[in-house]
Amino acid sequence: MSEVLNAKVTNSDENAGFSRRRVVKGVAWSVPVIVTAIAAPAAAASGLHATAGLVGAGSTVALVSSAGTGSGTNRTGAGPTAFQIQNAGGAINGPISGTITITPVGTVGAGLGVQSILPAALAAPSYSAAHAYSASFTYTAGVASGQTANLPIQFQYETVNPLPKKGLVYSYDMTMTVTLPDATTQVLAAQLTVTF
Repeated sequence: MSEVLNAKVTNSDENAGFSRRRVVKGVAWSVPVIVTAIAAPAAAASGLHATAGLVGAGSTVALVSSAGTGSGTNRTGAGPTAFQIQNAGGAINGPISGTITITPVGTVGAGLGVQSILPAALAAPSYSAAHAYSASFTYTAGVASGQTANLPIQFQYETVNPLPKKGLVYSYDMTMTVTLPDATTQVLAAQLTVTF
């Protein structure tokens, strides 16, 4: 077909040359295709409109033993009480995942970690020899449009033998990296303490 059109144009060229009308018609047919191609990615790239945050930073929190709970094993400390996702956009249906690292400030005799972030699932929690903690998490329940999901955080202290002396206070820095289903990330930070 293009050979036929080219032939007609060539014959016309020889007789009358290119007309402005013919050039404008050609451009008019190509413009809608270009506009459609540009508009589709812009709509697809709008992304999610969610904000992750820590709630109650500096609040009094109870810490359970990493070896299990029992009478007289809880310790007190300070830190956030929950993790939340505020959704200002469309429904979030895919998984929200992330990592948690808690590092000691100075030298400590035991680590501090996360026992649970319900209903998110924790994976691969571990303490290093220097008492730093790391884990990952996944939240699959979704967040409806215009809603906020609150996930309470339960902290734990690392059970070591011997335990630090009674009354010692240790400090830690916590960093959470949250990844939304559209692959955008947000980094949250908080300070934590535990009193033995």
